[in-house]
Amino acid sequence: MIVCPVCTAQNEDLAVRCSSCGSYVQDRVPTLDLFATMWLIIESPRTAFRRIIIAEHKNYVVLLGLFLGISAVFTLFWAHRFGDEFDNLFPLLLFGTFFGGLAAVPLVFLWTGMNHLLAKAARGKGSFRESYGVSGWSLVPVMLAAVFVLPLELATLGLHLFSANPTAYQLKPEVTMVLLGLDAAAVAWTLILNAAGISAAHRIPRIAGVAVSFAAAAVTAAASSMIFTYFTT
Repeated sequence: MIVCPVCTAQNEDLAVRCSSCGSYVQDRVPTLDLFATMWLIIESPRTAFRRIIIAEHKNYVVLLGLFLGISAVFTLFWAHRFGDEFDNLFPLLLFGTFFGGLAAVPLVFLWTGMNHLLAKAARGKGSFRESYGVSGWSLVPVMLAAVFVLPLELATLGLHLFSANPTAYQLKPEVTMVLLGLDAAAVAWTLILNAAGISAAHRIPRIAGVAVSFAAAAVTAAASSMIFTYFTT
């Protein structure tokens, strides 16, 4: 609890203004700095999510969502062996980047919406804005994978990454396993961060946050796969 320095009323830890007199009980966070917040998420997720929750503007979530869209589309290309539909890598890259950009906003709101609804079902107290902030910023590992790992995969494995005959694993098993392992680690890290953020935003136990995070990811992934299958068959 935070004690108001003006009227001595007690306020919850995430309060910015006193519920009794309206005075500020902790420093305002008008906006979030991209690189400072990214580093804080890596260094101290608890502190970072507290700052994100009380921030007045949940900026950069759409930017992070852009990388979610691109990563999701290329993951679906890999899972469905969509590379067999192309003769070379360049048109697949254009196709994936374009549709990844289109999918970004719907995916972010699906991801946020599922987190929010499931957290509310677990008796969460957070607002949709708070869910939006922590859900979006939990995507930092996905962004890092899209910026650093995906280009390595494309450079070393090329179109074979998305093809069935031959597969990337058949050609370069060690490289493929390492790179896909980095992708899996980024997804796991995102789910852990999201669990911590949802738990903090909704004031629910950490185990409930983990359940919400994994369930929201499952629903988001299943919906994305069904939509992809519908439009490509």
